[in-house]
Amino acid sequence: MTDGGRPGLLPGLYLFLAALWAGALAFFAAGAGIVLKTSPTRADGGIVNRALLDVLDVVSLVLAVLLLILAAVLNRRRPWGRTARGLSIRLLIVAAVAAFVSLYLITPEMVALRAKAGLLFDSLPASDPLRRSWSRLHALSSLTLVVRVVAAAAAFLLGFRPVTTTGAARPGEGTTP
Repeated sequence: MTDGGRPGLLPGLYLFLAALWAGALAFFAAGAGIVLKTSPTRADGGIVNRALLDVLDVVSLVLAVLLLILAAVLNRRRPWGRTARGLSIRLLIVAAVAAFVSLYLITPEMVALRAKAGLLFDSLPASDPLRRSWSRLHALSSLTLVVRVVAAAAAFLLGFRPVTTTGAARPGEGTTP
């Protein structure tokens, strides 16, 4: 998205949003364990982490869509390379799907399983079917988070790819020394 000079407003906005998104997701991933360890109970830590994750899921959906729109606009102004454009679009779609799955499928099911076990959830043995189901969902939730971190970081890095320089410059886009 850069042509050697300053990136401009829209490319700069793309880079800022992608960096903000990647940073927020990475910060949550690093801090979730700290929240669990420092909370009075694991259930309290889980409530905090769930609230934060719900917000991150919504933010991920919004930012993935915004970045897709920005990518389309930026590609019309100054075409990206075919690989960078295709990879960016695919990564953003995968990230949006991962956020949707986390928000609307995985997290509600995890909450339902925890509610089904009641206050005794933390004391259930690891071999308990309810606990095993919850652990599988937690692993899937973690996977959707990792997918989004990678996609957001890749979207940011792909934002630095140079634009294609095929054909003549468009009117008003001459080169300056």
